[in-house]
Amino acid sequence: MTKNKPLLSIIVPVYNQERYINECVKSILKQKYLTLEIILVDDGSSDQSGVLCDALAEENASIKVLHVKNGGVSKARFLGVKVSKGDWITFVDADDWIDENAYKDIILENSCDLVITGICRYIDAKHQIMQLPYLREGAFNKKEIIDEIVPVMLWNPRQETWALDPSLCTKIFKRKIILEYLEKSSEIDSHYGDDSTVIFPLMLQVESVQIIRKIYYYHRQRGAGEIPPYIKDEDFISKLYKVYENLKRRFQETPYWEVMKPQLDCFYINSVELKKRCYEYPQLEILAHFPFDRIPQESRVVLYGAGNLGKQYWEQNFRYHFCKIVSWVDGNYRTKEMEHHVIENPEVIKKGDFDYVVIAVDDYYVAKEIALYLNELGVKKEQIVWHSIRANHKEFEECSPKGEKPI
Repeated sequence: MTKNKPLLSIIVPVYNQERYINECVKSILKQKYLTLEIILVDDGSSDQSGVLCDALAEENASIKVLHVKNGGVSKARFLGVKVSKGDWITFVDADDWIDENAYKDIILENSCDLVITGICRYIDAKHQIMQLPYLREGAFNKKEIIDEIVPVMLWNPRQETWALDPSLCTKIFKRKIILEYLEKSSEIDSHYGDDSTVIFPLMLQVESVQIIRKIYYYHRQRGAGEIPPYIKDEDFISKLYKVYENLKRRFQETPYWEVMKPQLDCFYINSVELKKRCYEYPQLEILAHFPFDRIPQESRVVLYGAGNLGKQYWEQNFRYHFCKIVSWVDGNYRTKEMEHHVIENPEVIKKGDFDYVVIAVDDYYVAKEIALYLNELGVKKEQIVWHSIRANHKEFEECSPKGEKPI
């Protein structure tokens, strides 16, 4: 090991991940940061994951394996940290992987309690959502944490989600601050919200944070429309309530309860809404999202529509750095005033250089009229992308209702 670098312990909870564990561990072993130890916690796997973990440990002395009774990812992480020796702690899930330079450029200083980086939501080779930290890059002292991070970390009304992604895998913790919070989190039997019960209470106690707006971590996403098992869980709501009560109790023990209370309520309400995905009630779905799954990453896109949905699309794409919006157009461009953005006449499409036009309206018939108009402007059918949370997309693709050009 290199003496001038502190030891970084990487905890990998493993449960039935025989398909991905080799790829995961090999990505860690490629790191340029040389003083590493890797703790593989086999959480009672019923497949060959445990055997593969042992084989990996036999090949590399920096890997340790801990076989435990199945108790969930929080307990696995806690047990892994307990046996680790590192000055610093981070986590990688067994079906994910990291960039080979993940820890090369991160300076772990004694004055910093926590390092936060970005994440890539990996769908497939062509579809990847690059999510940088919402907060500014740089160092935060205690006052800056309380003034800038705490008021929006669990719920930011501008995003309608948290401003601080709770994933522990995009963070590096000073060892002395993480163990207590992991132990408390492991007592809650809920896969959903387990990271939240660690990071948000911890943020109220840390003295310093470093945010790096770079992406090193690759999170393997489920297929489009696939609902996570923990949301399908019949006990999801009751487990969620345990998470809510745990966070409420811990926030109330701090001077920041009045700041955290409205955020916690919004977090809970939004989480309950997730359960609706388990039922065939599309009319209840309220979250509109940019059609990431239908457009290759880094495509040049014209965004058509500057209403509320168009604003959501622009903000989501800005946050995830997915594609390049080359023009933002609207039939009522003369009346649209957007801060820092020019809304243009749709006629610019005729001379524009783009790959796709995304229609940012939710009304089926208006979208069809816009599609017809786009055809007249020379846009090919396969270049037009429209997504609605309510309407029939097959019908949109096959039918062509008649009408006048949109205004």
